[in-house]
Amino acid sequence: MADLRLVLVTPEKTLFDRPVASIRVPLFDGSAGFYPGRAPLVGRLGVGELRLTDGNGVSESYFVDGGFVQVKGAQVSVLTNAAVAASEISRKESAAKLEEARATRAISEEERNVAVKKLQRARALLRMASKD
Repeated sequence: MADLRLVLVTPEKTLFDRPVASIRVPLFDGSAGFYPGRAPLVGRLGVGELRLTDGNGVSESYFVDGGFVQVKGAQVSVLTNAAVAASEISRKESAAKLEEARATRAISEEERNVAVKKLQRARALLRMASKD
C-alpha cells in the first residue's frame, strides 16, 4: 500500500490524484525524491522528468515544464505549466523542436534567456521521447 498521494495539476486540469509509493521531481537547481514521512517542503520545479512509482513497483514518467511542488503530510502537490506522459512524447517532434531551438538567434539578454529555456525544454523532451 502506498502512503503518499500525488496530485498533478496543470492550468487546464488535474491530470491525476492517486496514491503512489515514491516520487521524483526536477527542481530548478537539481532534483528531489519523496517517500512517505518526508518533512514539509515547497520547491520550485524545473523542466524535466517527474517519475512516480506505484505500490506495485510500476514506474511512470511525465515531462513537466516548471511550476511548484508542495509536500504537506502524506500529500505531494505538483502544479506545473504543462505535463505530458513520456509515452506520448514523439522523438521526431522533439528532435524538430531541438533543431528549432538551436536555430534561435538572440541579441538581447532577455532574448538569450528565452532561447536558453527553449533549448533546455527541447533537450529534456528529446531525452524522454519514447515513440517515433
